[in-house]
Amino acid sequence: MSTRNIDKLDLLLSKLDKKQLADFIRKECCNSKQLQDRFLALGAGTLFKPDSAKYASRVEDLIEDYSDRHGYIEYRATFDFNRAVTRILDEADEAMENVQWEVAVAVLMGIASISEDILNSGDDSAGELGAIVSACFEKWHILCDDELLPENLKSEIFDLALSRFKDKDLEGWDWWWDWIEMAITLADTPEKQDMVVKALDAIKSNDDDDNWSAKHNAEMAQKYKLEIMSRRGSEEDQIKFMYDNVSNPDFRKRLIQIVWDKADYDEVLRLAKEGVNHDADYAGLVTDWHRWEYRVYQQIGDRDNKLKLARHFFFNGGRWGEKEFYMNSTWSFGGQNGDKRLQKSAL
Repeated sequence: MSTRNIDKLDLLLSKLDKKQLADFIRKECCNSKQLQDRFLALGAGTLFKPDSAKYASRVEDLIEDYSDRHGYIEYRATFDFNRAVTRILDEADEAMENVQWEVAVAVLMGIASISEDILNSGDDSAGELGAIVSACFEKWHILCDDELLPENLKSEIFDLALSRFKDKDLEGWDWWWDWIEMAITLADTPEKQDMVVKALDAIKSNDDDDNWSAKHNAEMAQKYKLEIMSRRGSEEDQIKFMYDNVSNPDFRKRLIQIVWDKADYDEVLRLAKEGVNHDADYAGLVTDWHRWEYRVYQQIGDRDNKLKLARHFFFNGGRWGEKEFYMNSTWSFGGQNGDKRLQKSAL
């Protein structure tokens, strides 16, 4: 709305009496369910008890409004649909600003409860549907981090988040892990932390499992369990846990960095070489482990092994950044003569 029209609106509002405004609002609300819902939302938390089902219903109505005759939201319509749902999400922001915690929780619970419906409602080529779910969880995290959030609501949200995670709500999407992140944030007692750990321990896989998704989920669960351990366990316990689960590439990287900082180059090499063998089917990880080998050889002045790795990067179609190893080793061995040695060594 232009500034000129806003000025006119303010002028008119200053002249209308209460009855005129009431008659207008009543008439327009009868003609528009969306306007009626938005207007009644003003009374949530004061005149009416906030109801998450009501907010879910409002979004379901929007899905129906923006869907075509086949019940599907087309690509172009997803942009307007996103804006319409965002107006509902904005009510959570307003509620938090006004310290109306129960309203904020109801809005977010309502929209989160139908996240899969939103994601499956139409063509998400532009990412507008996923953006709604992301925005919802962003607001969840803001709410969970708010120091003013009452203890009873913290417990309520903790129970909700842990329950949704255990029920595998949104499993297969990254948002599934948002539930456990919320639970971890609100796990402010040993009992709650134990509940989170138990839920994470239920997600298991093994090295013989060919299911990539199962392995990924198990590795993610281990990372979050380590986060819980960082709150209540010793550094030695955390390092032991990472060694016990060193097949998790994130843990291997952390351990390598730890021993590198301690100048324990033998252990860096052991972990890196073990990683090369363990992750042989994953070219990106193998490259990461070779990089660490190279750093060790460069640090200790092992020219022969530096040359072997430079040859590996050069003749195996190294990606950008790996050529630096090749160039470094080449000139270390005498510029262009080193380049010839590198090529001959491959014959």
